[in-house]
Amino acid sequence: MRLTKLELNGFKSFARKTEIRFGGGVTAIIGPNGSGKSNISDAVRWVLGEQSAKALRGTKMEDVIFNGTQLRKALAYSEVTLTFDNSDGMLKVPFTEVAITRRVYRSGESEYSINRNACRLRDIQDLFCDTGIGKDGYSIISQGKVEEILSNKSGDRRAAFEEAAGVMRYRVRKEEAERKLDHTEKNLERIEDILKELGDRLGPLEEQSASARAYLRLRDELRDLEVNLFLYQYERAKEKLAAIEAAAKQMLAERNVSEASEGELVETCGALEEQLRVLDASLSAQQNKLMGLVSESETRVGASKVLSERRENAYAQKKRIQLEREAGGVRLNELAEANGGMQADESGQAALSMLDREIEAAQAHVSALDEETLRREEALEAMKNSIIERMNRMSDYRSSVSRFDTMRASIEERLSAIELEGKRRSGETARLEEELQTAARTHAEEAEKLETAKRDLDASVENRRKTLDRYTALREELQKDEQNISSLVSRLKLLEEMQRSREGYFASVKNILRDAPNDTRLSRAIVGVVAELIRVPKEYEIAVTMAMGSTLQNIVTPTAEDAKYVIEYLRARDYGRATLLPMALLNPTRPTREERAMLDLPGCIGFASELVGCDDNVRDVIDYLLCRTIIVKDLDAGIALKKRTRGAFHIATLEGDIISTGGSMSGGSLQKQSHSLLGREREIKELRETLKKAEAALEEKKRSLRKNEQELLQCDIQVDSFRDAVHACEIEAAKQAEQLDIIRRDVEKSRESEAELEAERLQLSENLTDVERERKSADESQTTIEQDNASTREDVVKAQAELAELRKERERAANELSEQKVRRMALSKERDAVYAEQKRLVNEHRELSIKLQNLEKEEAENEAAIGQIEAELKGMLAEIDADQKVNGAEKEAQKKLEEERLSVSNSLSELRKRREELLTGARDLSERIHKQEMQQAKLEMELAAMQDHIWEEYELTYENAASLRREIAIGATNTRIGEIKAEVRELGDINLGSIEEYKIVAERHTSLKTQFDDLQKAKADLQQLILELTATMETVFLKQFELIQKNFSSVFAELFGGGFAELRLTDKEDVLGCDIDIIAQPPGKKLQLLTLLSGGERALTAIALLFAMLMLKPPAFCMLDEIESALDEANVSRFADYVKRYSDGTQFILITHRKGSMEVCDTLYGVSMEEKGVSKVVSARFGESGDSANVMQAD
Repeated sequence: MRLTKLELNGFKSFARKTEIRFGGGVTAIIGPNGSGKSNISDAVRWVLGEQSAKALRGTKMEDVIFNGTQLRKALAYSEVTLTFDNSDGMLKVPFTEVAITRRVYRSGESEYSINRNACRLRDIQDLFCDTGIGKDGYSIISQGKVEEILSNKSGDRRAAFEEAAGVMRYRVRKEEAERKLDHTEKNLERIEDILKELGDRLGPLEEQSASARAYLRLRDELRDLEVNLFLYQYERAKEKLAAIEAAAKQMLAERNVSEASEGELVETCGALEEQLRVLDASLSAQQNKLMGLVSESETRVGASKVLSERRENAYAQKKRIQLEREAGGVRLNELAEANGGMQADESGQAALSMLDREIEAAQAHVSALDEETLRREEALEAMKNSIIERMNRMSDYRSSVSRFDTMRASIEERLSAIELEGKRRSGETARLEEELQTAARTHAEEAEKLETAKRDLDASVENRRKTLDRYTALREELQKDEQNISSLVSRLKLLEEMQRSREGYFASVKNILRDAPNDTRLSRAIVGVVAELIRVPKEYEIAVTMAMGSTLQNIVTPTAEDAKYVIEYLRARDYGRATLLPMALLNPTRPTREERAMLDLPGCIGFASELVGCDDNVRDVIDYLLCRTIIVKDLDAGIALKKRTRGAFHIATLEGDIISTGGSMSGGSLQKQSHSLLGREREIKELRETLKKAEAALEEKKRSLRKNEQELLQCDIQVDSFRDAVHACEIEAAKQAEQLDIIRRDVEKSRESEAELEAERLQLSENLTDVERERKSADESQTTIEQDNASTREDVVKAQAELAELRKERERAANELSEQKVRRMALSKERDAVYAEQKRLVNEHRELSIKLQNLEKEEAENEAAIGQIEAELKGMLAEIDADQKVNGAEKEAQKKLEEERLSVSNSLSELRKRREELLTGARDLSERIHKQEMQQAKLEMELAAMQDHIWEEYELTYENAASLRREIAIGATNTRIGEIKAEVRELGDINLGSIEEYKIVAERHTSLKTQFDDLQKAKADLQQLILELTATMETVFLKQFELIQKNFSSVFAELFGGGFAELRLTDKEDVLGCDIDIIAQPPGKKLQLLTLLSGGERALTAIALLFAMLMLKPPAFCMLDEIESALDEANVSRFADYVKRYSDGTQFILITHRKGSMEVCDTLYGVSMEEKGVSKVVSARFGESGDSANVMQAD
């Protein structure tokens, strides 16, 4: 097999259709740089299935289509065809010539064909399998292959060896297996999470399901026990109620007799009470009169006692005043004598004044001396401080001069160093700024890549979150729907069971309806029950149910004879009683036109018979029952209608309140019922329709849930992929950012250092000027201070002598002042004592004189008061004697009235006692009657509560419950009911839907557990496959590596004209992961690694290795794209000679611009660009074989 022809049409720079034919041997394609000769190798690579635009030196696959020039418009597609001679049958197709074609359109569509028959890329790859021809084989060797060999990256070099050794396909399978393993592990993790979640739910659901089943069992048992206990308690209560009613009647008769006797006593007591009231009034008036007289008399006696006491007090006061006047006169004389003997001497006061003046003069003299002393001490201290301060300043100036000299030398030295450092820093800053720009560009590129990757990841995560939210919401909705369906199914089953068992009907009706299907005569005699023959809209069900009451259970028969037969049937079997409606005898009284006119009141809905539906054959029955019943909105409308119709109609409200024709009203709250006889059929139908829709919606949600599970799994895979990409970008961006930050900090530090150096230089220059100025000033100040200190020392000595003399004089003056102050203090104390005593005596004399004057005035007033009291006391005693005589007569009259009242009161008490006895008996009797009434009401309430309870719990009446009667032990039944209720309470909250939910969850858990086990097996299989592939890769690689090593040594010696070369694995324990070293020893040189050879030697060594790899499986043709460009002329000749020698077995196509390579070619093509952007094969010359090279081109 050999390559015979290449056709290009619109491929890259080949705008026109170009056909190149290849003969045997070596063919060269030459041309200047940029002419498009490498586009030929790209075309061959592309038609063989290359999918990477980057490998074709483009950015996207549409770049291979001719893009137009200024003179030519762009083409719509690109097409390349390779034609092979298959005479030897190497290609497994029944053709001697095989042409493979690839075409791509600008829309992105791509087409492949074999001999113009459409095919897939896989078909082309299979066609060339094991022929060495393909995009990944060694039929096309470019400069990139040489670079892979020469690369310092072990991964690039290893990829070339693995590709040559043929283990790449195993590696691809291994990587695919590893991806599948990773995908399987993620699925395992996801399913494991779901299994854990389901497992967590399964336990509680199993418990809830068990509790629900136990609850249903206990509920049925409790129903049986409570119904029979209700029958027993209801019948016992009825018997007690009858006995209580009889006893109450007897007690009422006794109470009537007692009430008659008590009435007579009340009349007699009334007359006596009236007489007693008259006597009480007279006695009260007499008592009031007597009390008034006594009160006046007592008032006068009290007043006389008060006057007697006042008289005694006045005499005692008179005696006290006389004693105090006598004592005051004696003391007044004593004070006058003492005051006369205490006149002070004026001579003591004069001596004291003279001494004060002397002390004042002495104090002034001492103060003057103190001020003068203080002033001179301060002046002396100032002189001393001045001397010390000047000496300190002189010391400072001397230190400053020395320090300034040192600073000047240091500053000058530092300025020289700063100048040198500044120059060095400027160069360093410029270099760092250049590095910073480069690093910033690289970082921006990586940041853009990272941002793109993050946007992709965020979009993927957001998509996954939304998918998960939909999945979670859908799953929750599914669970709620399943629970709802379970509840609907339970409710439907209950209603259907009640429908089948005729629950709610009287036992007699239930028995008749049960026997009818099995008795032909009975079946013909019964049309049906009213409740089953009537159709009532939902909004009127309550009104019609309350209006019809038990008539809903009336049995409709065709004729009276049929009704008679049913009654006899009931009697014969002891089924109880029932009401029958023979249609032949019924004559409904339908409303007249006048009666209809009454329905125009607000709130009046209409006649019940016209608001319900039924079959025509029973219309008369329904009219008979309901044509005189009107349905209204509420009681207000009903009352208004009742007044208007005057009792002509039975009225029912929508809430179930009833107004009878006679005017009685019944109503109130309705007990909540789970069904009614009228609404049961309707509810069953509605439940079936609702259940059908709910099940359809549930199935649709299950399908959506399964779809969401798959979408969530795909989202997980996508998120992981994007997360890996972001992680890789983040690592690279972090590296670039760190590098950028380091360089930026270095630049900033360098700039800061330059600024700091410049600032330091300026500061040092200023400091040097300041130092010079300060040193000069210090010298001048030092001289001035030395002159001033000499004169100041003389002044200090003189001032010290004058201060000592002044201090002695001040001490003498102070001693004289102290003696004068002592004498004055003694005289002052004697004078103050005399003045204080004289003042006290004068004040006491004045106060005593005033007190004596007041006592004389008080004594005169007391004498007058005594005379007045004596006169008042005499008159008061005369009035008291007169009062005592009048009080005696009034007391005698009051005594007679009291005796009369006592007699009447005793008679009345006797009558009241008798009446009280009657009242006590009547009260006892009333209390007993009340207790009986309470017991009766309690029993009635208990009976109503029993009926309500049995209806609310089980929707049974007494008549319905009677059919469930069986013998029970009351004590044991009560105990068992308590036990059952306790067991129910222990069960806690019951979820009846958990039974079905547990079944669904358990089935799903089992299904997922099976999937989990399958994935575990798949994981183990994949791990085993990876191990097997790894072992196969190692075996194949080692075997092929040895062949490459052998070929390499031979080809190296041939190309170099001698020498030695070998390949070494750095770690034979890690065949598939270790580095591969290339050791070469050109002739005349020592053995060394490839990296230590010269550039030309390295390139020729790489070419030798490529040829060694090529020899493993020689392809039908080999295209070499400028791989010898790095060789010198001598090595190019060796390369060309080697190609020529081996061209007999392999067809070589060289893309080159080296003369040595051109010389060995059998055929030569030239590629140029006569028009910018458009390549053209412009020349050809004959090879040594004499064959012509045909070139065909078409515009």
